[in-house]
Amino acid sequence: MSTEFEAIPLLTLPAVLFPGTFLPIELHEPDQRALLGECMDSSRHLGVVYTHPDTAGAPVSLPSTIGCKASVAFLLHQNEQPMHAILFGEHRIRLTEVSQQEPYPTGLAEMLDELDGVNARQRTRQAGRIFQQYLSLIRQRYQADITNVPLPDDPTAASYLLASALYVPLETKQRWLESATAALRLEAELAYLTEECERLTTFLTLTRGHRHAYTIPDYEHFAGMISLN
Repeated sequence: MSTEFEAIPLLTLPAVLFPGTFLPIELHEPDQRALLGECMDSSRHLGVVYTHPDTAGAPVSLPSTIGCKASVAFLLHQNEQPMHAILFGEHRIRLTEVSQQEPYPTGLAEMLDELDGVNARQRTRQAGRIFQQYLSLIRQRYQADITNVPLPDDPTAASYLLASALYVPLETKQRWLESATAALRLEAELAYLTEECERLTTFLTLTRGHRHAYTIPDYEHFAGMISLN
C-alpha cells in the first residue's frame, strides 16, 4: 500500500467519482462553491467523498473513508445561479484524518495503490464482450441511439469505466470504489451485467410475442372480412 499522503479540501456529494472518469455536478451551497472556485483558480486538487443525499454539504460525518482525488476540469458560475462544474477523477484515496474547518472540511488523504488481482485480464475481456451485448439490448429496449463503447485493456481502467457508466445505486458504486482489486470490482460488475442482459432479453422476447399476438390487421383487409347483412 502506498505511503504517500496529501492534505486536501473535501467535497461531500451524493455521487461517487472514479479515477479516470468525469462527474458533472451542480452546486448550491456557498462553501462548496467557494471550494471549487479556489481549486479552479489555484489548480488545487480536492477530495470527492460520497455522502448520503440527506447529509451532503452538512458537517463531515462520512459513511466511508474511501474517496477520489479530483481536479476541476470545467467551471461555470454566473451571479447567484447554481455553480456547474465537471470534476475529473485522478486517484483513489483513503482519508486518515478529517477536520471541519472554515469554509469547508479538509482531510489527510492516503494515495491507494491499484492492484489488478487474480484473473483480472480474463475478466476484463469477459466484461468487454458482455458490455457490448448489454449496450445492444439497451438500444433495442429503449430505441436509443447508443454507440459501442470499447473497454480499455487495462483492468483497473476498465473496471472504473464500467462502475461509472452502469446505472446502479450509489451505495453499490461506493462498494465498487472500495474494492481491493480490479478483479473483484470486475467480478461484481460482470454479475450485474449478466443479470441485466438476461432480464432485458426476457423482456424483449415477451414484448415481441405480445406485439405479434395483438397486431391489428390491415384495415381494408379487415373490413372485407365483415358481412354487412
